[in-house]
Amino acid sequence: MLLPVLAVAADFQSSLFWALFIGWILSVVLHEFAHGLVGYLGGDYTIRERGGLSLNPLQYVHPIYSLLLPAIFLVLGGVPLPGGATYIRHDLLRSRWWDSAVSLAGPAMNLLLFLIGVVALHPKVGWVPMGLPATEWSNAQRLVAALMDLQIIAVMLNLIPVPPLDGFGAVSPHLKRETRERLLTPPLPVIFLVGLFVVLGAGGAFEKFIDAADDVLAFLGYDHYRISQIRRSFNFTVFSSSW
Repeated sequence: MLLPVLAVAADFQSSLFWALFIGWILSVVLHEFAHGLVGYLGGDYTIRERGGLSLNPLQYVHPIYSLLLPAIFLVLGGVPLPGGATYIRHDLLRSRWWDSAVSLAGPAMNLLLFLIGVVALHPKVGWVPMGLPATEWSNAQRLVAALMDLQIIAVMLNLIPVPPLDGFGAVSPHLKRETRERLLTPPLPVIFLVGLFVVLGAGGAFEKFIDAADDVLAFLGYDHYRISQIRRSFNFTVFSSSW
């Protein structure tokens, strides 16, 4: 399951924003495909029969995570980045550890996509010349920067151990069955998820996630100037502002 949201108003008139939106959809598909692939390897032989090993976005549409919650966030003034879901036969998985691995596979895919972006924009690679300000970056470079940021934010968000996020999915196989089933029974997961985003939004947590993303980039060898230009590229791609 994957559903980050930006609690600010995006520029819906920007073609670059819609390119980012399409890129996000593709990353959701890869996230859900990763869940399905590990589920298949872990023993759920039915997932292939059900079309779960597909790169078709429609395969992963969920009425709540893909439609209802994005609509709510849009009404509240946020950016509605849709999520998705993959149905896994957990009873067919070979162990609790495979069950945890299925949940962690989605964030792992986002981490991989983030690292691809890190390599592409790394100061030592040369695609973006050293010292080049973001005002002179191409739209492709700005798009990669924004997508890269979204991927690491998605990793951090989805690893929070709150149902129905993947962080909870990773620990839930090791809980008592009664506790797990109670926490995953509707409408509790939706209530937990909406409550989480309300708390995060009220506490300015999105900025904290951005700061954490900057710390990760610094750890991976990005200098302060390149990090600041990636931030400006992200803001322009999503909001067409903050240059």
